[in-house]
Formats: sequence, structure tokens, C-alpha cells
Amino acid sequence: MQNDQDDPYPRIDIPPIDDANMGSLRMLTLLAIVGGILTGILGGVFRLALQGAQSFRADVLEWAAEAPALRWIVPVVLAGAAVAFARLIIRWVPEAGGSGVQRVEANMRSEIGFAKMRVIPAKFVSGVLAIGAGLALGREGPTVQMGAVIGSYAGKYAKVSEHDRRTLSASLAGAGLGVAFGAPLGGAIFVLEEVARAVRTRLVLTALIGSAVAVAVMQLFIGRKPIFDVPDVSLEALWMIIPYAILGLALGAMGVYYNKLVIWMMDAMAKLPRLPPELKAGIVGGLVGLVGVFAPELVGGGEILNEAVLVGTYAAWAILGILIFRLLLGPLSYSLGTAGGLFAPLLVVGALTGALIAETVNALVPAADLSPVAFAIVGMSTFFAAVVRAPITGVILIIEMTATTALAIPMILAAAMAVLVATAMKGEPIYDTLRGRLQTKAP
Repeated sequence: MQNDQDDPYPRIDIPPIDDANMGSLRMLTLLAIVGGILTGILGGVFRLALQGAQSFRADVLEWAAEAPALRWIVPVVLAGAAVAFARLIIRWVPEAGGSGVQRVEANMRSEIGFAKMRVIPAKFVSGVLAIGAGLALGREGPTVQMGAVIGSYAGKYAKVSEHDRRTLSASLAGAGLGVAFGAPLGGAIFVLEEVARAVRTRLVLTALIGSAVAVAVMQLFIGRKPIFDVPDVSLEALWMIIPYAILGLALGAMGVYYNKLVIWMMDAMAKLPRLPPELKAGIVGGLVGLVGVFAPELVGGGEILNEAVLVGTYAAWAILGILIFRLLLGPLSYSLGTAGGLFAPLLVVGALTGALIAETVNALVPAADLSPVAFAIVGMSTFFAAVVRAPITGVILIIEMTATTALAIPMILAAAMAVLVATAMKGEPIYDTLRGRLQTKAP
């Protein structure tokens, strides 16, 4: 008989719900509801603030494009100043830098303590400034960490056990992800598959309840439309799962190198001689502002760009150029250390790669007649799976964000192929790497 040490698939113990622990489970449920309401309000206000910042940036860029003179200097200076100040906030509150997901995971594993309340205003303001200025960062990083702080303080004030406090923190971090993408189930699954990597009754209940409540509250601010409005797509023939599987293999390898690029860019930025981080951030922010003057759709978190790819706006040569630019801009933006996540930029890269592969195959073999839109959708979930190594979360997130299940089979297959390749290449998931750096390096 095998013992636990010999078993390559360790058991997940799910204790029965009996009278002894039913009271504390009811308390956790109540706290998940209250925490979900607060996370939904905060996340909804954060998304509104980002919409306002992005609308202001668009107005400034439109004004700058109206006359040749020297108006282009204004958006460059504004973007540089905003990103510099976003980085200055992190000097004051270092734990608010970066995505925040790795800190939630480290706390769940008792590797670091609970974040302080000061993280919430720091994450909020730094995120709005950095993302609003046009850096290629995602809004999910701030909402994940802000949700985690709400969960930890809810547990603290309710005087639950430390284990339950960590459960609440992780669950409301997932609620924050759900709020960012309008994906309640994706947020809950993210907690189980990535943050905790465990399935326990208390965790399942608090994650589901917290995420559902948070997204419902957020919808009062933002509305109920899915993130992406995509045309009708389908898997028209069974043989087409083969090119989707090949897409998964390609994105699996690409994800490994993308993770290495993120870490290399962080190290390279840290090694720039005798330049304070705020100055580095300001310079990059100014350059991003300059790009925005000439091609505003190329900068920012990527939602507008993703929407354009998903409706087939770009030709193959344009997709290739944009892909190269975004492959560099995402890691460069993250290397500055401001508040902001990795997820949203990943989706853009995955969508661009999927569309490019479909367009290339169609050019070489016209009879293939692959759908660039369908490949872009599958590319999003697949590249997420390759980089984060959370395939179920990636598939569910994109299904919820696009409100379509027609591509579920190729999405699942491609995600599995991506994880297979990335694991065979011994590529470490991005948040495992970032979590390992917490003790010695800046976020």
C-alpha cells in the first residue's frame, strides 16, 4: 500500500460539515457576503475611475492631434508625470507594487503576513495613474489585492481563526478578479486553482459567495454587458481541433519565454545605474504617452485593442507589428513597479497570436479557412494557461468575458496542450517566480 509520500497525487481532505464547525462556517459565509459587497463597491469605483482616466487621456490625445505645433508635448509630460507619481506611491507603500497576486499567494502559504489597510488607497491611486496614463497593465492586479485586504480585515475584526482569515483573504482576492473581468465563476475558480491550489469546503463556499456578491454589486456601477462583444463563432468541423491543438503547443512555448522576458525586464530595470525608480517610470511613461499621440489604440491595458482584434479589424502584417510591440510593452510596463496586473496584457498577446496564426495559415492554405476571431478567443485563454499555469481559470474567464461557450472544446484542448509544453520545458509559472522574489527583491 502506498503512503502519502509515495503518492504522486496527494489527497485533498474535505472535512465533513458537522455541528462543531457549522457555526464558524455560518460566520465565514456572512463575512464573505459583507466582504463581497465592499469588494464590489471598491472594484466598481476603481473601474469607473479608470474609465474616467482613460477618457481624459483620449481627449488629450485627440486635442494634441488637432494641430501640428507642439501640442504633442502635453500628453507626453502628463503621462510621464502620472507614471512617476504612481511609482512614488510605491516608495511609500512598497507592498502595493506590482500585481499583488503573488503577495496573496504568499500570504495563503504563510510566507508573509497580512497586508495593511494602507495598501488599498496606494493600490487604487497608483493603479489609476499608471493604467490611465497608458501603461500596458491590467486592472485585475489592484482589485485582487484590494479584495484580499478587505477579506483579511473582515476576518480580523470578526476575530476568526488565522486559517479562516487567510481563507477570507484569498476568497475575496478572487472576488476582486471577478470584479475586474465581470467573471464571478472565473474569480472563484482562480482561488482554488491558482491562489490556494486546494479544494476545501470552507474555501469553496467563501470563494463562490464572495465572488458572486462582488460581481453583482459591481454591475450596479458598470452594467451587465460582457467585457468583449464578439461575433458568432463556432467549431464548424471536428478536424479543426487539430489547428487549435497546434496553437496550444505554440503558445505553451511562447508563454515560457514571455515569463522569462518579464523577469529579465524587471532585473534590467533594477540595474539601470544611478537613476531613481520614479525617474525611470517617468521616462517610460513619457515614451508611452508619445506612442499614444500617434497610435492611441496600441497603449493601455488593451481592452480596446482586444476588441478590435476580436472583430477582425487588422490585416496580418499589422497584427504582427502590434504583437511585437505589445510583447515588449507589457513586461516593460510591469518592470516599473507601479500598481497593475499582468492578466489583461496577456489576453492581448494571446488574441494577437491566435489571429496571426489563423491569418498566416489562411494565406498559405486558403482551403483551411480558419476563423481569426475564433483563434483570437482561444488564444486568450491559452496564453493565460501557458503563463499562469491555470488552464481551468483561463478557459472559464474567457467564456465569461466573451459570453460564448461555442469554443469550449478547442479552448480546453489548447489550454491543455499549452500547459503540457510549458511543463515539459520546465518553465516556472509566473506567480511562482514572482512569489519567490518577494523576500529579496522589489515587487
